[in-house]
Amino acid sequence: MRRKSPVPLFIGAVVAILLVVALFLLIGKTQEPDTPEEVIEDFYNFEKDGDFGNAWELFHSEMQNKFPKSSYIQTKNHVFMGHMGVDEFEVEVGNIEKEKEFTFNEEGLQFKNVRKAEVNLYFDSQFGELMITQTCFVAIEEGEWRILWNYNF
Repeated sequence: MRRKSPVPLFIGAVVAILLVVALFLLIGKTQEPDTPEEVIEDFYNFEKDGDFGNAWELFHSEMQNKFPKSSYIQTKNHVFMGHMGVDEFEVEVGNIEKEKEFTFNEEGLQFKNVRKAEVNLYFDSQFGELMITQTCFVAIEEGEWRILWNYNF
């Protein structure tokens, strides 16, 4: 009795794996990056849900350098949930505007071709109804829009 060679089976498995990998690469390359609006909405939706860790992931690396992740999560929980007594809040994102350049901090770090939106946060807190307005900027980093706040003061 003659044994069949495992080579054709092995070649078939390798080809199938390569096809699956190529398909995933093709899908990954054809996806458009999230729009500035989507990134801002996602960020504040995470914040609304108290998911400050996932919100932090949407920060530009300059923001992540400013706030270590654990510190950001702890401070947000402490201030909003603890001091203000807020369980939830509403968010209203204004129109997205184009900015030719944006100076991030007093050291003069600049970003080109950014977008910005006024964001209103509405809180029912232990201090009554509050509204905080924040200008949120987004800039492209490694092909994706990322959140920045203004520290140029």
